[in-house]
Amino acid sequence: MNKYFKAFIRVVKSLQTYEYLTYFGCENIIEERLIIAKDKEEVKQILLEKYPQFFPKNKVYSKETKDEAQFFYVVIFELYEWEKDLITNNTNWTCSFCGHKHENEYISKPRINEKLFGNLKFCKSDNDDCFIAYKKEYYKDVELVDDENYIKKYSPNYIYKITEKSTNKCYIGKTRNEPFFRWWNHLKHSSSPFGSYLRKTKISDWYFEVLEILPHNIDDTEVFRVESEYMKKYDSILNGFNFVISNKNVLHS
Repeated sequence: MNKYFKAFIRVVKSLQTYEYLTYFGCENIIEERLIIAKDKEEVKQILLEKYPQFFPKNKVYSKETKDEAQFFYVVIFELYEWEKDLITNNTNWTCSFCGHKHENEYISKPRINEKLFGNLKFCKSDNDDCFIAYKKEYYKDVELVDDENYIKKYSPNYIYKITEKSTNKCYIGKTRNEPFFRWWNHLKHSSSPFGSYLRKTKISDWYFEVLEILPHNIDDTEVFRVESEYMKKYDSILNGFNFVISNKNVLHS
């Protein structure tokens, strides 16, 4: 009776050597997510036929040895039940950016980020091309993007206001980062004209305040609407430091 396996071809640890350091981890050269075979020996034979360049003398190693002919070895696992379910239940999915349709979530594991985009799924690649492109499009009207590494699943949405004391002109923004951290990012990392202007002044020239706190699970369109209402209230586009309103419908209301 055939079984479901997954296998990884790895470079031997002793080859991972640097000038002053020997690296004791492992690196997968090839990942075979699904191999159907009767046992692990048959899996080895399948790998040998498919990747002969990794196995000199037609020998498939299953662990690191002292054999000088060994450069690579294989690690083979029988699939867990939940992995089998992903295959047999035909859990196909579509990339939320490019629209590419994938066979199922096991063979083509999606790139996800629940903190930012909930259950949206993206093509997985070394450079995260689809995820990065989607994020860029999603935040195109946001002057300073949140640092996703500091967003927790239940982080609320903050609407904040930065006001220049001498002119009373202001900037309205939103964030799921902690407000103080967001203020620091504006002062140190914003590449916008507003950020550049901030760095030419003194911190004592400004007020920073949180105007409203919205729940973590509120729809993004509602966050944009509330932010835009404050932009309109404080006239932060025509007489302030904002350049784009998040929800254009607010201008016509």
